[in-house]
Amino acid sequence: MRVSAQVGLAELALSGCTLSSDHLYLYPNGARLEDTIHAAAELGLRFHPTRGAMSIGESAGGLPPDRLVEREADILNDCIRVIDAFHDARDGAMCRVGIAPCSPFSVSRGLMKDAALLARDKGVMLHTHLAENDEDIAYSLAHFGCRPGQYAEDLGWTGADVWHAHCVKLDGAEIDLFARTKTGVAHCPCSNCRLGSGIAPVRAMRDAGVNVALGVDGSASNDTGNLIAEARMAMLLQRVQNGADAMSAREMLEIATLGGAQVLGRPDCGSLEPGKRADIAIWDVSGLEAAGAWDPVAALLLAGPPRVKHLFVEGRQIVDAGQITTLDMPRLIETQNRLARALRA
Repeated sequence: MRVSAQVGLAELALSGCTLSSDHLYLYPNGARLEDTIHAAAELGLRFHPTRGAMSIGESAGGLPPDRLVEREADILNDCIRVIDAFHDARDGAMCRVGIAPCSPFSVSRGLMKDAALLARDKGVMLHTHLAENDEDIAYSLAHFGCRPGQYAEDLGWTGADVWHAHCVKLDGAEIDLFARTKTGVAHCPCSNCRLGSGIAPVRAMRDAGVNVALGVDGSASNDTGNLIAEARMAMLLQRVQNGADAMSAREMLEIATLGGAQVLGRPDCGSLEPGKRADIAIWDVSGLEAAGAWDPVAALLLAGPPRVKHLFVEGRQIVDAGQITTLDMPRLIETQNRLARALRA
């Protein structure tokens, strides 16, 4: 968990990302959330890990093997433990912990409600997967008698302290619900393409006033952790769906930066303004990729380069001349490859 988190976060850093969340919902062989927290701290990225969970195994109609699910009381107790140990509510915090049952159909209705109550009691955010594909909608209608948005509202899973991943299949009423309640969305366009889930209605969400952020999703459903490439894909998909003037490069860059900070409840981050944190990505647009471009901001998204030149987080330089400064990257890559070979074997 520690090594894979460092590899994923380092790749994000090289694409200009300074603040990331992670949804970790399986804990095999004694793994703990702090394995990823320590990984992020060593790298130097601002991190919002979430204590995810699955409690319904294969024998009860769930997705994971029974040996990987947890007792719901144990899940809640561990949420309390990691929040008390690692959550920092102060401005400028480098680590904030959220509560994140994997999805409404991988844990019980009771755990979803209890998680919401616990999060509000602790003052932390809530996260889960919602309305990712047609199967999610069919499951919700068959088992809960309503669409996913209504189910989320019934459980207390709407509000400015909640963000849902994907939301590809939200309808107009659900979009209005999210706008009214200030519920956030993490849009993961490359993952949605890879899995054939569809194109999320980002244009409609933005027009309604929903806070939208970008996510790269995990390596099980996306092969790169490149935030700027994700932004380009998101912009292109909205144009495919809604026309060539549906999404500008500048609006998508706003979603990729300020949008992420807004969804994660970080008014201290997300834009370059006096009084905000010193999280700064510097791109060299003097090279081949952007040659001939007269708008360097738009060129970044439309043409590249794909890798940041310098990256600062809380004033600390994490990337210098396109290289991670805080980790031994050759050693980390070798370790990740060795672990992957062992897993395959």
